Amino acid sequence: MTAAAVIAHPEGLAARRALRAARIRGVVFAALGLISFYFAASALETAALFSFWIDKQGGQSAQLQTSVGALWIVAGVASGVVGILQLVRGAAFPWRRWLFIVFPPYIAVTIAALLNGTAANLTGVISGSLVLAAPITLGALAGILSERSGMLNIALEGKMLAGACVASIVASVVLNTFNVSPSDPGYGTAALVGAMAGIAAAMLTGALMGLLLAWLGIRHKVDQIIAGTVINIGAVGITNFLFLRVLGRNTELNTPPTIEPLRLPLLADIPVLGPIFFSTKPYVYVAIIFVIILTYLLFRTRWGLRLRASGEKPAAAGTVGINVLAIRYRALLLAGLLAGLAGSYLSLSAAGSFQMGMSAGKGFIALAAMIFGAWHPIGALGAALVFGFADQAQSLLSILGVQVPPQLLNSVPYIVTIIVVAGVVGRVRGPASAGMPYEQG
Repeated sequence: MTAAAVIAHPEGLAARRALRAARIRGVVFAALGLISFYFAASALETAALFSFWIDKQGGQSAQLQTSVGALWIVAGVASGVVGILQLVRGAAFPWRRWLFIVFPPYIAVTIAALLNGTAANLTGVISGSLVLAAPITLGALAGILSERSGMLNIALEGKMLAGACVASIVASVVLNTFNVSPSDPGYGTAALVGAMAGIAAAMLTGALMGLLLAWLGIRHKVDQIIAGTVINIGAVGITNFLFLRVLGRNTELNTPPTIEPLRLPLLADIPVLGPIFFSTKPYVYVAIIFVIILTYLLFRTRWGLRLRASGEKPAAAGTVGINVLAIRYRALLLAGLLAGLAGSYLSLSAAGSFQMGMSAGKGFIALAAMIFGAWHPIGALGAALVFGFADQAQSLLSILGVQVPPQLLNSVPYIVTIIVVAGVVGRVRGPASAGMPYEQG
């Protein structure tokens, strides 16, 4: 085909590329299924033992016993079916949704093969995955809000780190004003007030940093990637200084109350499911609630339509009277609130204090979850669960003494991030005008 024909018919070229990519994916899925059947033949005698707590952590347990070979067969069937559907339906096949059917059996068989007959309790693993996914989900939602409006937001890492630092300091100061010890009757109320104050301060910090990013990117049209990088570097420098010069010398400013798991009445009594889903930390419930709310707002309200229009075709949105700049300011403000909330999890729920660099790349993993989820809140939640499970699985394997170098186990979450973004996601089209400055007439 000549260059003139390609330019004249870009839709045909795009369709052919999509069809070629679909065929390649179909062949890969089918080949993966055949490889799984090959491994199954030699692992039918290897036991795969999984158990779940029935009533509570450490209580009665129910055991599920099968073989590694059977799990390989299940994984091969799932991969083969997806491969066939991809080849038959072509580019129209929604293959990313089916990954959440293909992934679980491969995860299960990988763990079972590494354990080689050792029993593993998965209640803590799944519950821990939900907890670890909560801040990633909140960070991904912040990225979705800002990028759907047309603003790149790689400053999530800095917002989370700053939020964690401020949350610890404010929560510690408020708790200290009550002058109570953990054994006093009023400590619970004081701890609750301190934690709420710390969360509010973290969200306010994230919101202010979001407005700073908006001021740089919208008002002064600074390159949004550069502006986000500057904010990340500034957050690292400021929090390190505070930790070394202030918190290290005044430990009472870095002893916040810890947010413990919240047991939901009645629901927590459901066998097996109760200890996993309804006896977890409040951040999990909050993240799921925000996913539902944001999904509705983005795709079922006039506000969501205007937000998405500002990120796709801001010039067209402006011609019908939409204030694109105001929408972007508000989006970055709301995104900052969510990123600060995610940061408060790190110091108030995960570690119980602030430590240097404790965000440890979670802001960037949240961006990866946003991309993997195709800028959709529900997709971002699913991607965050993948990353959370990868982190929790490496902890399980390390505890059970699997013969894998610890350095490799610790790098599992980041390896999964690279595989997902570079290999699994493929070409995902984000908001068309994200990162582009807009001059409102």
